[in-house]
Amino acid sequence: MNPLKKIKDWIARGKAGWHLSGGRSSLKQGKYKEALKEFRKALKASPNDPEILHYNAMTLLKLKRPEKALKCYEKILKNNPKLAEAWNNKGVVLKELKRYDEALECYERALQIDPQDDGTWNNKGALLDTIGKPEKAIECYEKALEINQKNAKAWYNKGNGLRSLGKYEEALECYEKALQINAEFVEAWYNKALIFEELKRYDEALECYGRALQIDPQDDGTWNNKGALLDTIGKPEKAIECYEKALEINQKNAKAWNNKGVVLEELKRYDEALECYEKALEINLENDETWANKGVLLRKLGKYEEALECFEKALEINPEFADAWEWKGIILEDLKKPEEALKCYEKALKLNPQDKTLWYMQGKTLQKLGKHQKAKKSYKKALKIDPEYKKAKKALKELQMKG
Repeated sequence: MNPLKKIKDWIARGKAGWHLSGGRSSLKQGKYKEALKEFRKALKASPNDPEILHYNAMTLLKLKRPEKALKCYEKILKNNPKLAEAWNNKGVVLKELKRYDEALECYERALQIDPQDDGTWNNKGALLDTIGKPEKAIECYEKALEINQKNAKAWYNKGNGLRSLGKYEEALECYEKALQINAEFVEAWYNKALIFEELKRYDEALECYGRALQIDPQDDGTWNNKGALLDTIGKPEKAIECYEKALEINQKNAKAWNNKGVVLEELKRYDEALECYEKALEINLENDETWANKGVLLRKLGKYEEALECFEKALEINPEFADAWEWKGIILEDLKKPEEALKCYEKALKLNPQDKTLWYMQGKTLQKLGKHQKAKKSYKKALKIDPEYKKAKKALKELQMKG
């Protein structure tokens, strides 16, 4: 080799290493734009270096530029097609781009080269979970854990897969395993809390949210969930404190505004509740639940026409929203439009045929319209669902007495 070229290559490697080191330092500190500048300088000195290309791609992902990150891995693989890690990382980027079939192919290529890579098995499982194949995903997590029992992410993801299948106790065991490996695994504490809520083990759920917030006190989503739980167990004032904490962190948290509104409404602080619903809708006009909540509150305030508009908006967004059809029917009853109300109850019952109250309400409306035989059928439907339903029993008895 030409001695001059040798010296130039040595200088280039030195520059590349210097900028790579600076970029990694910035990346660790979350200074992504600065990191990207350093990695670009490193690539200028050594354009095909797989390590530099990898860190450049990671930074691009942090900056929400997955297409450019993908090009980095394609370049690595063009020069190093047997590099399992690059196939795995390409799969991660393709998953981010929702190109799931291609991502799966990449994970499989990586595992053909290195079948003992627990990280790739875990990533393949996470992808299978995403595309609605939890059983297949669990098989991948189990493979990852055969290889490495200390893979906390695989335990966590296996827990998520089991949770999606309703296997709550098994899922809890997996989250426990993940937390034994990494007690600071905040997502495991959070998901553990969600399962305890499902199981109505509220004290344990509250403890898990508390642990998650010790680790990450700036997570507005966890504050919101803790607030919802406190409301469930009859502590509305404490719930409001949590929602306010969530909103201090993130003023754009529409769920926290909505949930704060619900609690204020329970406390009969209607004007404040209405402000919260309006704040939530300023952030997200497509939230059918908030439109419905606002409608219920406006009805309490006697503003029937405005309430009706809210339920119509909720149903534009989600025509399958049974509760919104029911409330629209109630408002139409308020507005003395029983025939229209009846159509709404029918829509609601198609979506939720096991709602005894809806059958009863339909019966009452049919009775008002003089359709007594049909009303009897509705009351009987309600009683078939709940034979001890007093309102339906009484209404049916009165109708039968009338003949």
